[in-house]
Amino acid sequence: MARIATITSAQILEAARAVFLEQGLSATTVDVANRAGISSASIFKHFPTKEALFFAAMARSPRAGFWTPELEQAIGHGNPRADLLLVAHKIADYVRDLLPGMMMTWAVRQRSAEAEESPHPVEPPQPPDILNDFAALVSYLGREMALGRIQRGDPIIPAMTLLHTATGLAMTQKLQSTSSLINAQSFLEDFVALLWRGLEPAEGGI
Repeated sequence: MARIATITSAQILEAARAVFLEQGLSATTVDVANRAGISSASIFKHFPTKEALFFAAMARSPRAGFWTPELEQAIGHGNPRADLLLVAHKIADYVRDLLPGMMMTWAVRQRSAEAEESPHPVEPPQPPDILNDFAALVSYLGREMALGRIQRGDPIIPAMTLLHTATGLAMTQKLQSTSSLINAQSFLEDFVALLWRGLEPAEGGI
């Protein structure tokens, strides 16, 4: 494979993330170097150890914006039930994308804790902060309640219910290999229909 003359840390991380997600913890720096089209020595100019490379690669979020960027524009028009179904799918997709990398990160962290202290300690990444997304979902529900388009109540309750149900579905499918037993589309449609029974305005509906 032809070698490129120079490469940035971002390009190395792009290659490393793809390799680690494909091959898991057994992937080597040679595998990453081959994917990036560079020598292994070039990697170590940027990252002192394979673990440092792994943590840096896995720290990168699989998607930007997470799962609520459209909610602000949806307030006051459209169909709240359809909006909630869309958010549920986005949360489930987000968790499916995030989980493999986080599982490997936790495994490497545990392995590092059990091994002798590394001369190049690295801080494992934390899961991306979804506080802003959760706040946006709560705000959306609260403002739709104020407009009478959703039954009035505590918006945190349906927001938390939606978040944990969609997350639980994605984790169950990934960890228990139940994708063939649970159809995500049907499950989320039925769940949102059930949730909507408690959120639909008392009179008139949408």
